[in-house]
Amino acid sequence: LTIPPSQHVALVGESGSGKTTIARLIARLADPTSGRVVIGGVNLKHVANDDLRRRLTVVPQEPFLFADTIAYNLRFAKPDATDAELSFAVQRLGLEDWVNALPDGLETQVGQRGQALSAGERQMVALLRAALVSPDVLILDEATSSVDALTEVRLSRALEKLASNRTTISIALRLSTAARADRVIVLSNGKVVEDGPHAALMERAGEYRRMYDSWLAATNT
Repeated sequence: LTIPPSQHVALVGESGSGKTTIARLIARLADPTSGRVVIGGVNLKHVANDDLRRRLTVVPQEPFLFADTIAYNLRFAKPDATDAELSFAVQRLGLEDWVNALPDGLETQVGQRGQALSAGERQMVALLRAALVSPDVLILDEATSSVDALTEVRLSRALEKLASNRTTISIALRLSTAARADRVIVLSNGKVVEDGPHAALMERAGEYRRMYDSWLAATNT
């Protein structure tokens, strides 16, 4: 599997198909037992961990938040970030309306493990963290929690801005995310079974078309 620079790739497949394993290998949270993972022509095993973390950021499915303010949690990604940098990250992802609606803006307390925020809002904090780091490669493990329509619009808008001109790998559980990606990789039993843009895979009427039609039917009931 080869992913060129600045491409947004969605990994889709049934539970256990290998989506998370591929993401973990790319992030070097695990090493392959055979073969190799290469970034920029260099085997990941030869890349210093600090260098890799500056170039690659993982947004987990359930981001951990400390019992403090949103600003404090954003600075976990970049401790020396100024207030101006935090505000710029918010503007860059188009999340001013959300921040302005919070009781104390970026100084709003998130509670223990972020429980004062919804699942979607915790994801927005995680995306803002990634925006502060501004990595070359972004890996997004999409949250399974259902979100309201407004939050989904905000998340989609923020992700689109964050992924612009950046290599992005999304573990897509909501297939609306896959439909917006440049390319969809369909996995089954640890193997790539389909690979292409959303429209082309829908025309092919294979595994992805079956998954998408089933997902669409489930979301419309």
